[in-house]
Amino acid sequence: MEENKSVEETEEKVAIVGSIMKIKLSKKIKFNDVEIREINLDFGSLTGVDICEAESNFRDRFYVPVPDANYSFAYQAAVAAKASRLPYELILELNHRDFSAVTGATKGFLLG
Repeated sequence: MEENKSVEETEEKVAIVGSIMKIKLSKKIKFNDVEIREINLDFGSLTGVDICEAESNFRDRFYVPVPDANYSFAYQAAVAAKASRLPYELILELNHRDFSAVTGATKGFLLG
């Protein structure tokens, strides 16, 4: 017996195009009057400055003493913001499902 699945459940959530990881959001988000339906993470474009700024952003906003920032959701979100060239606040406003997808992809990059 075939289960009924919505179109959204059967579509691919993550795609890699060239060096960019594209994550389709389960729910669009509106930020500064712009609708976002997809987050494009270009980890290959990150520089040392980007990584240092991401660490600074995460520590300024969510200071938690952690031995390795790579495991912090706040840090992963900050790096994702840099990789997507989107504001850190936008990444933080994603629903849990989309936030987990974005931070999970970023954690893979950081620990890979």
